[in-house]
Amino acid sequence: MMGWFDKFTLCCVVIVIVSLSVILISMVQLQQRLENDINRTNSELLQKIRALRLGIESSSLHVRKANPAYTFASRNDGPLLAMVIRSAKQSYALRRTIRHTWAQTDHRVVHRFELHGPHIRKKSNPEPLEWLQRLQHHHYANTTITNARYLLFVSETVFVNTPLVLETIERILPRDGFILCKQTISVNSSTQIGTCDASHPILVSMDIVRGSGEKYTVYDGRRLYLNHRETEALVRHQIDEEGQLTYFFTASLLQLNAKMPLTQQIKQLWLSLIGNYTPVEY
Repeated sequence: MMGWFDKFTLCCVVIVIVSLSVILISMVQLQQRLENDINRTNSELLQKIRALRLGIESSSLHVRKANPAYTFASRNDGPLLAMVIRSAKQSYALRRTIRHTWAQTDHRVVHRFELHGPHIRKKSNPEPLEWLQRLQHHHYANTTITNARYLLFVSETVFVNTPLVLETIERILPRDGFILCKQTISVNSSTQIGTCDASHPILVSMDIVRGSGEKYTVYDGRRLYLNHRETEALVRHQIDEEGQLTYFFTASLLQLNAKMPLTQQIKQLWLSLIGNYTPVEY
């Protein structure tokens, strides 16, 4: 017969096993809940944006029929996306990694790096749309990227889900008059006007960059911009179907507690993305 000590030991072992099982099941459920929540929220957002595009195309149909020259002028035979990537001058290895991963140049994507010193001065309280005026002024004379449909202004420390961004530009986003960004509220504004947070990626249709777009819509990207916790779960492979996660941009990879170098994080994210990526229907 088992003594009291053996029974106690067996009981402890059973409790530990049950506890670990519960923890593992809870972690799996949380991961699935996180993935489903992100995909559901972003799917609803992209459906709304697609409805906006269909409405714009429908309302301009009679103009195109009445004026064939309008249709020709509105066609875009250039790349879908031009990327302007802010990069520190000393980040040689990081730029090389980006060129071979999410900024790979083909007929749909072009990119250039905008180099800066190790420290960027940030204005604490920007005025509403001041970021847009600076962007228009800075890129007005640049003719190498103006034939693209959209311009992405992004930092080197962010990972971009380029396949999904390209698919969305081609099939969902309006061709003109559209801005997608992480919105913030200007404290200097008495009317609390929403403006884009320039510390996060900004996706702008090229007509606005040129200054030719009189009317435009600013959409908050919401969970298309992964937060710190979601980015960490993605980097640590805590999401089962990484390639099917609907997102455009991660948070800054510099903010993570990952021990691997930034270049290695980007390579792993890219390999997991292109290996598992499947287009999402909206």
